[in-house]
Amino acid sequence: MKKPKGKVILSLLVIFCIILGGAWWVKDTFFNDPMTTQVDPETGKTIKAFNVLLLGSDARPGEKIGRTDTIIVAQVSEDRIAMLSIPRDTRVQIPGHGYQKINAAAVYEGPELTAELVSDLIGQPIDKYMLVRWEGFMNIIDTVGGVDVNVAKSFSAYALDGDKQKIHFQEGIQHLNGREALAFVRYRSEPQGDIFRVGQQLELMKALAEQCKQPSKLLKLPLIVPDLYKNVETNMKLKELVALAKAGMNFKDSTVITQTLPGYFLNIDGISYWGVDPEQARQVAYDLFFNGLTTSQVVQAAPENMKPEPQQNQQMAQQPRKVEKTSPPPKKEEPTVIEVPSDELKPEPKPTEPKPQPKPEPKPEPEPEPKPEPKPEPEPEPEPGPQPPQPEPGPKV
Repeated sequence: MKKPKGKVILSLLVIFCIILGGAWWVKDTFFNDPMTTQVDPETGKTIKAFNVLLLGSDARPGEKIGRTDTIIVAQVSEDRIAMLSIPRDTRVQIPGHGYQKINAAAVYEGPELTAELVSDLIGQPIDKYMLVRWEGFMNIIDTVGGVDVNVAKSFSAYALDGDKQKIHFQEGIQHLNGREALAFVRYRSEPQGDIFRVGQQLELMKALAEQCKQPSKLLKLPLIVPDLYKNVETNMKLKELVALAKAGMNFKDSTVITQTLPGYFLNIDGISYWGVDPEQARQVAYDLFFNGLTTSQVVQAAPENMKPEPQQNQQMAQQPRKVEKTSPPPKKEEPTVIEVPSDELKPEPKPTEPKPQPKPEPKPEPEPEPKPEPKPEPEPEPEPGPQPPQPEPGPKV
């Protein structure tokens, strides 16, 4: 996807309020543009509609862009507004980075890549995008005076990572300021996790749709534009946004339809994903955008024959590489068992062979007796020396 020219930094909530509040396109500005003409692939009927991708980023101060926690495709047509929410954990193949969660796409190549992946996933064109960072989201809500939402159940949540104090929500209608609204749309400590959070986000969008019909709300929108240049990004032109704002002030009625992309919980190598069937994703998007139909079966069972290939965690791969789809590992073949008659199972007689006799264990050799220590030889007695001659006896007298 080519990067659009003339990119401007404006408020995402301006679009949220205008689109969701029923700000139809000014016909001379938008519906006469060929880009806003869509053809029904089944009937061939041409409709005037416009698709825009709404993104909420978790980028922290100092970061240019972060992962996208909110991914919503909004289609504005002449008779309704349809919103399709894509769970952030949806497993897709990111070019050069393998299979990952779709919310990582913006980190690699910005919102343009996210728009391209979403378009391929649902089979619908994405004409424009808007991305807002959390700090800008809070400022926008505060500027328009907050928002009233219906809290389905009581819970407590943090607005931002690192907060020390939770915000408490009571069941029923509550008026939320910017920080409270952020905690509301980010909360997902429920068994369904990200799918629960998607429902919270759609609830907030519907609440904005009702409140932004009021002229007093729309009149405040221009006040927030100068302060949000650092937090909001869109490829829509300024004249398009101004035209939308003027149209929204004159709109009296609207039909808003919401849908979460169905799928199933998936775990690969210890990482949780939202698995989506490609054919079903395209059918759900078609039914929603062209026929206004929705399905309540969002959480589904994983396919029985699905054995996903093991994937290493390539979430922050440094070098792009060509990624090819791998097939599931082949099943191990079981040994074939052939039944034969019992009489054929008798082994043929074999000549009797003498059983080898066990070799006797060698007896240990007796330890040699210690040799007696040699006694010292006695010293030789000295030989007697020569005797002196005896005198011969004399004659007897």
